[in-house]
Amino acid sequence: MKESNLQAFTKATTHYRWVICALLFVITTINYMDRNILGVLKPTIQSDLHFTETDFGNIIFFFSIAYAIGYAGMGWLTDKIGIRLGLAAAAILWCLASTAHGMVASVSGFILARIVLGLGEGGNFPTCIKTIATWFPVRDRALATGIFNSGSNIGAMLAPLIGALVVSLSGWQAAFYVTGAIGLVWVVYWLMSYRSPAEHPRVSPGELAYINSDPEIATKKSPGPSCSPIPAPGSTLLAPCSPIRPGGSTTTGFRASSTASFMFRCLRWGCRSS
Repeated sequence: MKESNLQAFTKATTHYRWVICALLFVITTINYMDRNILGVLKPTIQSDLHFTETDFGNIIFFFSIAYAIGYAGMGWLTDKIGIRLGLAAAAILWCLASTAHGMVASVSGFILARIVLGLGEGGNFPTCIKTIATWFPVRDRALATGIFNSGSNIGAMLAPLIGALVVSLSGWQAAFYVTGAIGLVWVVYWLMSYRSPAEHPRVSPGELAYINSDPEIATKKSPGPSCSPIPAPGSTLLAPCSPIRPGGSTTTGFRASSTASFMFRCLRWGCRSS
């Protein structure tokens, strides 16, 4: 369908894809609220539970490891069970873990809660990105991704405000309960409202045509790069596309060895200077 015809066809159609984008923005905001609330409450928790800086360092370390694992693990789960259930499962996991922070009073308890939080939160971005790819044509994906991803900054800004307000009213434990509960409310609405574009009753035929308006990508293989040898003064022929051979000389091998030699010389110089 030509660009002019597509615009005319979709002029009076629905725009529910932007509602989906707004939902992704909200859950990304909640994601970063849950993540940053511990840092906001750190002085209060330290004075109450007598945690040391080392204790907090260990808590953050295990969260970071779990978060890295959660990227791949929850992304794999979303590929298996779909966007609707995948994002719901990730949000439920991290919201329950966030709530659990208010129920523990030991370093090991916080580490366990933080590990589960990291595993769940790791699923937010892989699933949101897949959702954008499902609901938006290529021409709109950068904007939609920017909108939902801006929730990370909004969540980081809201965490101190919510933390200060709730702590002044009910204590630091309640701050974890509130942020976790907000995420669970979002999950209920998400499960009620999300369907794929082709199955959603609020997506008109015109909007569906716009979502699926990307041109087909040709699958014909293009010829590979030219690998003609390049003569170099005082050396054998260098072939940039050829593999590194034992005893041979290539552009890749030369650059790698030069970098390693430079680093080694710098390290030796640093040792001599100390």
